[in-house]
Amino acid sequence: MASPGRNGHGTVLVVGASGFLGLEIVRAFAQHGWEVRGLIRDPAKRGRVRTAGATPIVGDVLEPSSLLAAASGADAIVHVAANPPADRGGTDRSREVRVDGVRHLVEAARSGGVRRLLVGSGYWVYADQPGLITEESRVDPRGESRVNYDTERAALAANRPGELDVLIVRPGMVYGDGAWFRPVVTAIERDAYHVIDEGKNLWSFVSLPDTGTGFFAVATAGRPGEVYNLVDGHPAAWGEFATFVAQRLGHRAPATITFGSAAREYGPEIAHHLAANRATSSAKLQALGWQPKFPEFRSGVSEVLGRRSRASPG
Repeated sequence: MASPGRNGHGTVLVVGASGFLGLEIVRAFAQHGWEVRGLIRDPAKRGRVRTAGATPIVGDVLEPSSLLAAASGADAIVHVAANPPADRGGTDRSREVRVDGVRHLVEAARSGGVRRLLVGSGYWVYADQPGLITEESRVDPRGESRVNYDTERAALAANRPGELDVLIVRPGMVYGDGAWFRPVVTAIERDAYHVIDEGKNLWSFVSLPDTGTGFFAVATAGRPGEVYNLVDGHPAAWGEFATFVAQRLGHRAPATITFGSAAREYGPEIAHHLAANRATSSAKLQALGWQPKFPEFRSGVSEVLGRRSRASPG
């Protein structure tokens, strides 16, 4: 089985292919001429995965038997499956889907001759800290980021360079028409969004399309056992970001609330993340040859909101 290369084509299995990140990862690989298989739980989502460029395969990361045929003969697997929103009203499967899921994928990769496994995580695993965060910076995973961090550890324990290369991708705040960004826009339109204190804490952003190409770059050029931050390289204050979105929407800048009020309203872990400083470097990823199409949030957010406006009725 040939290893995937930047200029060569291969076969990739994207697990969580119908999701916010998954569809964009599918598009990135398909646009580079790869054969893409998209693992999905919901048969109704076959169409969107096929349109993005993948062959949809119905299966479940928690059912190992459904993974064997999907993974067999692939060059790489990308794990970005997460707990579906529909399940949040009942059993929370986040840890199972992420941590147990990656263990099942390791076994499927070994059985199917897959040489590379990429695991999507998130930069919220890093501690609130001043200065520029690199892949070597201190971590302090809390809440959902603890699940991501445990998923990383489970995956890296299986890293065997030349046999099964495991790589971790930590995207920053991925903005696009979905996930966290859509409800933020809705809240700003209702004049119901708030930033903590003055919103001067620094965050790192990356557009959804750039996230897809970032995963492709790591899959084809990343080093086994390594972690790669996926951000646009231009950190910005959270309040500045939210104010820009409001201005583009023609609304007033978001009001502020105290950390204490945020902790009571959102819970202490979410409040901690919202108030944290996470100015993050993408130098390691850019050394692989990756460059973001949108090098700072203003250009990317303007495009997202412009498409949204054009799609709105009236």
